[in-house]
Amino acid sequence: MLGVWRLQLLREIGRRGTIRAAAEAMSVTPSAVSQQMRILEAEAGVPLLEPHGRQVRLTDAGEMLVRHADAITAAIVAAESELAATRHEITGTLRIAAFPTAARAILPGVIGELGRDHPRLRITLRDLETDESLVALRLDEVDLAVVDEYDEVTRIREPALELVDVMDDPLYVAVPPALAPAGETIALASLVDLPWIMDTGTSNIYGVVVRHCRRAGFEPNVRSNCRDYSVIIALVEAGLGAAILPGLALRDRDVRARVTPLEPPLGRRVMVAVKPERRSRPAVAAMLAALGRSPADGRSGPGA
Repeated sequence: MLGVWRLQLLREIGRRGTIRAAAEAMSVTPSAVSQQMRILEAEAGVPLLEPHGRQVRLTDAGEMLVRHADAITAAIVAAESELAATRHEITGTLRIAAFPTAARAILPGVIGELGRDHPRLRITLRDLETDESLVALRLDEVDLAVVDEYDEVTRIREPALELVDVMDDPLYVAVPPALAPAGETIALASLVDLPWIMDTGTSNIYGVVVRHCRRAGFEPNVRSNCRDYSVIIALVEAGLGAAILPGLALRDRDVRARVTPLEPPLGRRVMVAVKPERRSRPAVAAMLAALGRSPADGRSGPGA
């Protein structure tokens, strides 16, 4: 009989391309993985791996077995979920990933709430960008992920995942008071002459801002790139330029810069991505319910 553990190891090799990477992902030694693959090939009666440059790849038979491994893993997760639902107390480990502003502004309160309600539930949090979180979900490294999307370009297209809405997070423009145009809202076109302080060039929000500036008729003059919104806000407050900030980056934060809605408005959707077979797990269901009780939009609290 084919061993489920060995099938999972084979799947990880196929996903990661090397025995060493698969071993690290499964917290075993490379020699142990190699030994298990020899046993699995003997059980299957056909080669399952073949060299591919400095990596290895699955043979056709290996690909077929991995498809069955995915189905078997989904069935095991579903069985675990049903078993967990029979318990009166939520226990075990819940692994969460979230993009940085959600990890700072949403998750501490939600994790604290679940910890008080379910003291025997262990919750871990990884600070990952949305694309990184989706990879972690596909690899079963996390149980759910808080993700975001801004527009059609950043739309999440993952048919194997369910997306559950959490909130709308509007985007704001932050400018030094001395440089702020008059009015209750600010049009991007009115900021054509200002330098910009933006997230890194690989981030979703960077691409969104650049696309909308171009639609407004100008190319933004980017003076600084920072991943930390605390730094971005400090640079704006120092009079060094303008920035586009998500509402979650402003939650419970005092900001001396002028923070104003954009015209036309921009925003993003904050969602939870989860595999359908995991959604019925009591711990996952409890986290989804807690996230659903979060404020309806990103900017709230004293710093609003």
